[in-house]
Amino acid sequence: MRVTLGRRSRLIALGAGLLTAAGLAVSASGPALADTTDTGGTGTLSVPVTVVGGLAHASIAVLAGTPATSTFDPATGAVSTTMPVTGGNGEVSNFFGVVDYGGSMVFIDAATGKGATVANMQLNFFTGTLTGQINGSTKQTAIAYIRGDNSTSTSAGPPATETFTTDELDLAHAGAHALNIALGTKAFIKGTNIGGFTTTFDVTIH
Repeated sequence: MRVTLGRRSRLIALGAGLLTAAGLAVSASGPALADTTDTGGTGTLSVPVTVVGGLAHASIAVLAGTPATSTFDPATGAVSTTMPVTGGNGEVSNFFGVVDYGGSMVFIDAATGKGATVANMQLNFFTGTLTGQINGSTKQTAIAYIRGDNSTSTSAGPPATETFTTDELDLAHAGAHALNIALGTKAFIKGTNIGGFTTTFDVTIH
């Protein structure tokens, strides 16, 4: 089944409606509606070459940290970083929970000689945020917010899978600030459209 959504406000409205109707307990990942385990799959961030080029102009290189991989598609003009799903409890049918990813994105500033590694990335459906831990921090920092047009789909399998896609992620203030501080730069600007994100993951609902 495939569902196409509009702007991020629809996600927020849906989440608010679920809470109002059901009066459910809420955590940072959303209402506890189901015991779901995410067991495999991938997540891919596709960054327009114009954004990558802008960072390169500021002497910043972007690399994929193992086991994540990076590819360039000349047809779409995007540099894609693909990360393996390592766990989580994300559920697209009710925008609950988070999906965890392995690997990292590494930023190296040739001008300052500094680096920043964004690891342990998560897609939080309830808050509509892509988060990560920067330079060894245990805190999940908001890297980008889900914007644009979004869609979901499910497959009964086996294995059962769920897919979420958005055509726009906007750089969050917290992420931009943290990267600027770590690299000693001003290249990261909140609200910048850093591209699209798609993830497909195996699910087990207990």
